[in-house]
Amino acid sequence: MKKLTLIALLAFFGTANAQTETATTFPTAKGNWIIGGSTNLGFNSNKVTQKSGDYSVDGQKTTTFNVTPTVGYFVIDNLAVGLNLGYEVQKQDASYDFNQTAKVTNTVFSVIPSVTYFIEADSKAFPYISAGAGYAAIKTKVASTETQNDNFFVWGGKAGLAYFITPSIAIDLGLNYQQLSTKYEDTFSTTENKIIFKTLGASIGFNFVL
Repeated sequence: MKKLTLIALLAFFGTANAQTETATTFPTAKGNWIIGGSTNLGFNSNKVTQKSGDYSVDGQKTTTFNVTPTVGYFVIDNLAVGLNLGYEVQKQDASYDFNQTAKVTNTVFSVIPSVTYFIEADSKAFPYISAGAGYAAIKTKVASTETQNDNFFVWGGKAGLAYFITPSIAIDLGLNYQQLSTKYEDTFSTTENKIIFKTLGASIGFNFVL
């Protein structure tokens, strides 16, 4: 009888230990950290809109290059709270002062707190959605002479798929939307002036779970 009781206890604790290990190694389990980085796939479409009161001028759409390191912590299973750091370079022909066209290069640095929810699946593929809002600093160069710096409010979202090739490494494919906007003063006008950057595109990267 004692032997049977001992075997049963060992079986119970062995099962409990296995379940604990499974929960710990589950990629999107509470307490895990997720660190990643992604870049666009060359399909980003960028649109610049300059507004003055009811008057609006759209710049040309163009492709952009960006790199986005991310870090997040799973506060509960499948829900991570984190921070996205962005670096982006945009080059385009755009209207300037409403009556001129010039080569414009924008270099964007952004810091965006975000929330990401992973949809638990039986396979290695985890669909997810993410949203965030934060701050961006843009350095603008018009032609080769004039340079200015602006601060922007930025918000955006992402939907994608994380495919875990191991319990701790995933390939990340996503579709992104991001909008930056700022108001500025014009000494020759009393109307509200605003510049809006809109970016829609696809990205690829890797995620590492710790």
